[in-house]
Amino acid sequence: MRGKIIVYSDQTGIGKIITPEKKKYNFNVDEWNDYETTPAVGLIVDFEPEGINARAIETANGIEQTLQDKNTDEASSESPKHSDTQAETDEKKEDDEEPAWFIEYDLDVEACIEMHFSDIRKRIAESANLLEENRRLDYSRMKRFLETAYNNLIEIDHSFENYELAETRQELLDAYDTYRSFKSRTDFIQNAYEQVFLNKQSRYKELRAKLEFNKSQIAKLTDTAANLEKDVKEKSKRLQALPRQSEEYVYLFNEIKVLKRSMVDAIHEIAKLTEENRLYIELLDNFYKMHYDRFKKSFAEFVQNYDSMMRKIQDVLAYRFDSLMWKKANRSKPIQTFFAKAGIHEEFSAVTYMKYYLKTLDSSKLNQQNQELMELMNYLESQTKKRIVCIDDDSEFLTTVKSALGEIDREIKVVISTRPEGVLPDLKNIQPNILIINPTLRGVDTESVLSYAKKFVSDLEVAFFAKKISRNLLLKAKEFNAAAIIPKTLNKEELTQQLKQYIE
Repeated sequence: MRGKIIVYSDQTGIGKIITPEKKKYNFNVDEWNDYETTPAVGLIVDFEPEGINARAIETANGIEQTLQDKNTDEASSESPKHSDTQAETDEKKEDDEEPAWFIEYDLDVEACIEMHFSDIRKRIAESANLLEENRRLDYSRMKRFLETAYNNLIEIDHSFENYELAETRQELLDAYDTYRSFKSRTDFIQNAYEQVFLNKQSRYKELRAKLEFNKSQIAKLTDTAANLEKDVKEKSKRLQALPRQSEEYVYLFNEIKVLKRSMVDAIHEIAKLTEENRLYIELLDNFYKMHYDRFKKSFAEFVQNYDSMMRKIQDVLAYRFDSLMWKKANRSKPIQTFFAKAGIHEEFSAVTYMKYYLKTLDSSKLNQQNQELMELMNYLESQTKKRIVCIDDDSEFLTTVKSALGEIDREIKVVISTRPEGVLPDLKNIQPNILIINPTLRGVDTESVLSYAKKFVSDLEVAFFAKKISRNLLLKAKEFNAAAIIPKTLNKEELTQQLKQYIE
């Protein structure tokens, strides 16, 4: 196909070809196949069309080019006004219909997202073990309360804080800071699109830079042309007052010619840069629109997935911090004394402390913040309900155990099974606080059972059922760090007393 180059920039290597049928094709200098000449505006070329782009471009031969130029000149001389008007109309029509030329990307959407958030992905990978745990506290709810309780406990007992507690707290705060940073980087999709995707595309950034450079050049040239025009008018006025044959007239006349030439050059350069910028804007706008929807979808999926994981990491760490804090509090003499004076004799926990705090408030005058505390109290109570799994080969005994635990506290969730395989597959969903097992079950490897259980519940408390207590059983209890050995009996009253003593 044959056409004529109507736009070309040496700086960018980008141009446009128009055919006799007024169809336009974009091209890049990389597609130029003629080593004897270089692209230039007005040059007649042959090319292979590919969509809206021109490929395999080379100059047409001399005779045909001359004929083409002659025919073009004749057509222009016959009806110049009509030709110019029609060309402008056709060009406008083509501009309205023609999509922008394709800009290749360096990295696709998914690769850009993964690269930009490599620090977050690394943090998630380092915390993979936390994602396996289901024992957690909602840190978004608990944050203020945990900090308040922590600071108050330190005020009561200055030796309360130790390395383990401080380290766990710092780990939680670091996770929270990372999450806040992640949220700030993902809250606004347009900003994220610019930072995450567009800023990693070298060609896009190059064209943006050229567009801005051209704008600054156009502004300078516009000022230059305006100053030159003003200078020409001033000197032309002086010229009219001078005798034509005078030496000063000739000198001033030539100076005005030079100024006019410079002004025309500036105006021509402005037009050229303006046309280049029109093409750049078209290219950049099309590239922006081309990838935005895909980015928006992939980015939303990424944010949703990683937001969920990061919140879970915080919640697991919050649970660990809370558990460790109250474990330390229960061993502190000053804290024990303080709570005893306040009339609190329960085991210290977040719920215990919340009850103490709420006692000091007038429930009829609770403000919104304190109403939130009441809701937090309900949440904590629901979280602290015990879940106990009992494994023994005596089904009658297990039924008695379940009934006894129900009388101790109806809120306790009890799961019973005569074989480990009957309950272990559901352990991840149950998330028990306590596992009570008979270590002498026939054909059961207690070590394997407990090892499997602690994969899903790392802080699982273990206790044993036993018909009689022997030296071997005591050694086994020590080996597995069993919290208690509960004698087996069908006497419900006696069994209830044993279980109550252990649980409370």
